[in-house]
Amino acid sequence: MLLKDILTVLDDMAPFNTAEPWDNTGLMVGDPFQEIHSVLVALDPVTEVIETARDSDTDLIITHHPLLFDPVKRIDLRESVSRRIGMLIRSSIALVSMHTNLDTARGGVADELAQRLGLKDIQRSGMLRAGTIGQACDLSAWAGSLPFKTARVVDAGRLVKNVCVCPGSGMDYLSQAVILDCDTLVTGDVRYHAALEAKEEGVNVVDLGHFATEEIIVAPLAERLGRSLPRIRVKTYEARDVFVQIKGDNR
Repeated sequence: MLLKDILTVLDDMAPFNTAEPWDNTGLMVGDPFQEIHSVLVALDPVTEVIETARDSDTDLIITHHPLLFDPVKRIDLRESVSRRIGMLIRSSIALVSMHTNLDTARGGVADELAQRLGLKDIQRSGMLRAGTIGQACDLSAWAGSLPFKTARVVDAGRLVKNVCVCPGSGMDYLSQAVILDCDTLVTGDVRYHAALEAKEEGVNVVDLGHFATEEIIVAPLAERLGRSLPRIRVKTYEARDVFVQIKGDNR
């Protein structure tokens, strides 16, 4: 199957033109007319992922996070991004990224996160998903029951009932969460001043970390691709968070 045909399948799943204006999605490296026999799905286009693809004779890597955000002025193989571009080209491996287009798509990252949290009556609002948890619950008890290894919370003094979720870094959507009448916002990468602002607004925050809120899409995406591309061998790369907790319990 040609890479350009796989791009069409991916575009049907999560249209590339729905990505945020600042984002970079689609074909990062590769020839649209390259023949593809195997795919590796991963969160990040890091060196270990490229090496795994190379060692397993994989033709295409599909990642959530893009390799290229800023314009590349030179291909200096001493530099990280250029070095990985060189690895891909030398190994004849194509790279495609599905970032914010996959965040917002039906069955994408935001939907998967809302499902993992057990939300009901889910409403879609751009990058956000809003839903309820049924019976109102204490923030710490609810956060501690979530199927994630770590969580830290900002307690604004409200019970958890109406929840907004945003994968990755979602504190920019705090005002939208307020409009949606959410008492709790679940996301990652929460900075100190954003946490203070949320508390002032009366919104609880649950920070699950950037990695945890997005790694959850890798396996479901691979499963969908396997069904859509029955002649292509589809595998997943099981990553670990770049951050390692060495002290204390954030819960």
